[in-house]
Amino acid sequence: MMTYCFCNYPKSGTHWVWEIIQMLHTQKAELIEYSKMKCMIESMSKESFDSLPSPRILNTHLEFSMLPKDFLRRKCKIVYTLRNPKDVAVSYYHHHRGLLMYNYDGSWDGYLERFLEGNLDYMSWFDNVRNWHKDIKEHKDYPIHVIHYEDMHKNGIEEIRKLAKFLEKPYNEKLLKGIQDKCQFEMMQKGKCHAKFFWKENTAGIYREGKVGGWKKVFTVAQNEKFDKLFQEKIADLNLDIKFTL
Repeated sequence: MMTYCFCNYPKSGTHWVWEIIQMLHTQKAELIEYSKMKCMIESMSKESFDSLPSPRILNTHLEFSMLPKDFLRRKCKIVYTLRNPKDVAVSYYHHHRGLLMYNYDGSWDGYLERFLEGNLDYMSWFDNVRNWHKDIKEHKDYPIHVIHYEDMHKNGIEEIRKLAKFLEKPYNEKLLKGIQDKCQFEMMQKGKCHAKFFWKENTAGIYREGKVGGWKKVFTVAQNEKFDKLFQEKIADLNLDIKFTL
């Protein structure tokens, strides 16, 4: 049975790219009726997993080393997305404040400290990205395709084309343009089920903003300097070409 897996740290374009992968599979620029949560490894029962038809298009926020051993043994294709951590931090803050299950109403200042310390579900962004980088380098024979969130904004059609080639899916320019248009943030915000009963009133839900550089409206000068210092200490040596603005 063929299986693909889409992986990343939370708030790194998960819903966006998962939808694109589904469209490339169906060869139709149409939004999928169900949410990616139905196919999320860490929230699935064995029965749900076994019942999925081939190809299984899964998603997860787990690291490479935590993926099922059989999955790794079979070298199922992995798509990994990377987003600049300042926008990730802001998006994750609204995620935790908005979802009822967290019952969280802390301040941005306090939350940023938690983010920098990795004191969150899925822990440290810095450790997650460093571990993925290490595993990609150490498993060069493993089929892993990396997408930068910011590149999707800058040149979406070209990134979708690269993804189609990696997944070995047929495409033409009409399909690529249709997928790009259908997966614009405003289209997904209107067209996807938000499961609003999971969210506090007067919150944006899962589709909040979807932009690059929104962190500049939130970070203070001192917070930005502290973040940059930790970034240099933790991750700058990897030369990941992370774009904080476009």
